[in-house]
Amino acid sequence: MTRRSSLAWDALLAALLAALALLLLAALSRQLPAQLFARGGLDAWFQADLPRVLANMVDSQSNHYRTKVHPIASILIHPLVTGLRALWPGTDLQVAMRFASGVAALWVVSFYALCRLLGAGRFGAVCFSLLAIGSAGFQFWFSVPETFGVGSLTLLWVLLVAALAVHRPVSDRLLLAASIASLAITITNWVAGLALAVVQRPWRRALAISAIALGIVAVLAVVQRFLYSFAKLFFLGSREEADYMNLEQSGTVLHKLAGMFWHPLSLPEVLAKAAEAPKLNWLTVQLSAPGSGGWAGTLALGLWSLLLAAGVHGLLRSPQWRAFGKVLGLTLAAQVALHLVYGEETFLYAAHFLPLLMALAVFAVRSLPGPLAALIALLTAGLAAFHNAAMYESAARLLQNAP
Repeated sequence: MTRRSSLAWDALLAALLAALALLLLAALSRQLPAQLFARGGLDAWFQADLPRVLANMVDSQSNHYRTKVHPIASILIHPLVTGLRALWPGTDLQVAMRFASGVAALWVVSFYALCRLLGAGRFGAVCFSLLAIGSAGFQFWFSVPETFGVGSLTLLWVLLVAALAVHRPVSDRLLLAASIASLAITITNWVAGLALAVVQRPWRRALAISAIALGIVAVLAVVQRFLYSFAKLFFLGSREEADYMNLEQSGTVLHKLAGMFWHPLSLPEVLAKAAEAPKLNWLTVQLSAPGSGGWAGTLALGLWSLLLAAGVHGLLRSPQWRAFGKVLGLTLAAQVALHLVYGEETFLYAAHFLPLLMALAVFAVRSLPGPLAALIALLTAGLAAFHNAAMYESAARLLQNAP
């Protein structure tokens, strides 16, 4: 098979996977009540600010104050959504959901490309991509208009550059672009861009690349401040974030670790905090035990744990992937350290953990026989997709006190 023919097959498979993901997300999102995206839905979807994010996507005059932690999200996302509306007219919710679907499709294509760069065969790349699509992190956060999907995509792009660097030298411009992307949507995700620069370049050059990235994003943030109502400058800091540190209701360290490593794959029992109409109930899984959602989710978690363990082993025994492992490890360690002390609902950040955990799991093909690792991933994907779709339906009912 020629290189061109091989790339054509990869492109076709990636496109089919993206189409499958879009069909799944469309079926899931139709179950959500319209109130979820109005004021009464604030914090209802696992603490997400869906009404505010939707407004920011479609209206420059809405309150864009969260740009203090999402540096240039408004100036990047709002014009894209506006352009999409010009090409494909629709309501505010329709165009925002279409944008979210486009991000999801691009995420799937990017993840398939990452699997191939990491050495997974075509069958293995398909199986691990199906596992990502079937995960709770993908189903619950790419089916709603939120910044987490875009932030997840930027983390995935950093991993793509890190993987590409194993095969051939990468330019400073590419490292700079990856650093800008990782900082653009969520401040704390910049650790990925910083790790990439430090691993790929001597410290002085890495510092220069990171400083330029920071400068470019800062300039865009200043421009954004004049274009969007109440937009803030991220480099001035935010005292509000201290209010989300070490919250008692977030449970123990074990609850938080479960929210980082297991809930993104298989959602446990969804609980609802009752609210008075017209507000929706608030959904939470923070204190739910892993596997508490049913037998399929429990089996999926067992296989997922096997894949993660095999992935760690496969990465450690592959010296040529040491640089990639450093980028992945530093980014994952930083995310874990952050969310051990920050946030009330750890599942809220599942989309940010998803590309990191999935990339680690792909290295199972370097520990187990490749076809066996792919088959385990495929079986896990089927169980996770079945389970998470059922949990999604349950969550949509619980929003409105439905039995």
